[in-house]
Amino acid sequence: MNTFFKRARLTATTWAAALMLAACGGGDDAPAITIVAGADTLTIALGASASVLGNDTLGGTAANAGAGGNVTFTITTGTPPAGVTVSNGTVAVAASAAPGSFSFTYALCQAGSTTNCVTATVQVTVPAPAIVAVADSFTLAAGASGDVLANDTLGGAAATAATVGVSATGALPTGISLSAAGVLAVDATAVQGIYAVPYRICQTLAPSNCATATASVTVPAAGVLSGRVLDAATALAVAGATVQVGGSTVTTDATGAFNLTTAPLGAWVPVNITAAGYAESSRITTVAATGSNDVQVRLVRVATTGTVDAATGGTVSLAGSTAQVVLPANGLQRADGSLPTGSISVALTPIAPASDSSVMPGDFTTLVGGVPTPIESFGALNVQLRDASGAALNLRPGQQSTIRIPVSSRSSTRPATIPLFFFDTTTGRWVQEGSATLVGTGAAAYYEGNVTHFSTWNADQVYNSVRVTGCVTDVLGARVANAFVGSDGIDYSGTTSTMTDAAGNFSIVIRKDSLAALTGVAGGRLTNTLSVGPYAQDATLAECLSLSQTGSGVTMKLTWGALPSDLDSYLYTPSGTRVYYSNEGSLTAAPYANLDVDDTSSYGPEVITITRLMVGTYKYAVNNYSGYSQGPISTSGARVELSIPGRTVELFVPPADEPSGNSWWLLFEIDVDASCNVTVRRVGNFGTEPSTATNVAVQYCTAP
Repeated sequence: MNTFFKRARLTATTWAAALMLAACGGGDDAPAITIVAGADTLTIALGASASVLGNDTLGGTAANAGAGGNVTFTITTGTPPAGVTVSNGTVAVAASAAPGSFSFTYALCQAGSTTNCVTATVQVTVPAPAIVAVADSFTLAAGASGDVLANDTLGGAAATAATVGVSATGALPTGISLSAAGVLAVDATAVQGIYAVPYRICQTLAPSNCATATASVTVPAAGVLSGRVLDAATALAVAGATVQVGGSTVTTDATGAFNLTTAPLGAWVPVNITAAGYAESSRITTVAATGSNDVQVRLVRVATTGTVDAATGGTVSLAGSTAQVVLPANGLQRADGSLPTGSISVALTPIAPASDSSVMPGDFTTLVGGVPTPIESFGALNVQLRDASGAALNLRPGQQSTIRIPVSSRSSTRPATIPLFFFDTTTGRWVQEGSATLVGTGAAAYYEGNVTHFSTWNADQVYNSVRVTGCVTDVLGARVANAFVGSDGIDYSGTTSTMTDAAGNFSIVIRKDSLAALTGVAGGRLTNTLSVGPYAQDATLAECLSLSQTGSGVTMKLTWGALPSDLDSYLYTPSGTRVYYSNEGSLTAAPYANLDVDDTSSYGPEVITITRLMVGTYKYAVNNYSGYSQGPISTSGARVELSIPGRTVELFVPPADEPSGNSWWLLFEIDVDASCNVTVRRVGNFGTEPSTATNVAVQYCTAP
């Protein structure tokens, strides 16, 4: 073959090859390079990811489908399930994805080429996460509940009602329920005892992924707690108040009364009370398994309500008072952590323990090294915050608010700096947190400090104390066991309490070098009131507190504010005897009525006790010894508590329409018949001193 034909043959062959390449798409600009995609079998945990390109190559180099990579990646068949994404060869499984298996096929092409491609199949398994249910132990009184999911996990994270469902695996005891969200609740039909509640938790996205555990539920014995909720200023009933004890709640009726049959037993039981238009409060009581336990509560009306903008914060003050709260911008949140917007309602209420220690939440104790320790107050402030929907608000973590607490104390000295305490409604104790500084003098004085959350805040201090030992006897002189004994500071603002032992003896602490009033209660009867102190060291009383005879034991307790400095109690007996500061009477001889405590330097208390009732009419009045010019009775904050055995304490407050120059407040008359039945007739006006009876034969009643 000659050279021409040889060249023509080679040229034809070359063109034939070119035509074949064109028919196969070999006309792309990118030259063809060997590409390899291997099949994959992957196991990917929730929240993890893996690449299917690990065994894929282009020209012997690892395949890379990312930006600037050497290959492109496309799914050709199969769709990943919800919660799974595939991008550039990476399979990502979200924590919310459902466990299971799926497959897909993908095409891997040389970058810049649409023809140099291969395909491969991927099998993916998403395993079920480890689910763990841990045994629980609850003590739940009626109305209380617990969360069985609190210590359960899913995939190492806390199990929640959004990720698992809960169901009982056996019959539930009467009065015990278990919700699908894991809430184990006890109602009033539950019987005292210890119960095993087996349950199962299953993953919501994989119902077959389950675990089981058992919750132990102790339903304690319950007692009956009753009482009344009254307005502290008017003594009128507070209807619709919510009384909460442990996990149980009850609402007061139209008379302010409540009766809770599922109160948890205990020697230290906090009773929390809330009502619209009032500052929240708490009482501490003992709930026994037998009998009814009584609690009397007096709520302080909200002093003022202001508004601030949630975004900018602001200040709310009480006119005519130093009470104030300053809220930070964007500093509030709801209980669930969400942030409010718009207008915020701020309820501000100063509490004055100097005028009335009984309106303070709790019992004037804090824990020091785990030991209950008495404190004295120099004033308190309650702040309640709500958004436009009525949801309660509090400060966000890291935020602070500045408060001003008006000084209110029976003490003549005021510390320049004082600890701040907040009231813990769960434990029933005052808890120290922060401090406040005294600003101003006289009636304009206040304590200012910063707080990180809202409750009732108290300017308090732990005081040096002495122990006073004494006894309680009945009318015949026999010692009385299990009698309640309480103290109320006269020249300081604080209370303490204790119980007598089996021999009728008690030991109670009061502030060192100070005066306090002691009173006892047993079987619904009151003792006389003793003014004790001042003591520089522990002391023993020379006389016992004495309970009145059955049907007697009537007491009248007068307290008031700083001005006027001296209000006096007067009792007029059916025999014509006038019991007052110049004729204090006697508990053991006629007239069997005595002014136990006389106070001449503001606040009180002044207490008159009747230990033996005469047949006839008693009259009770209050005189403004200091005179109208120092301050009228109507604005003094005066109140009188009338205690009659077997009855709810009655509260008397002066009317507002006091005439100028008045000095007498006539409160009530008490009629007593021969069987010691007592009828109280309210007078409740201002006037002149009551007249005394004359030429009356003395007769004492006899209770049946």
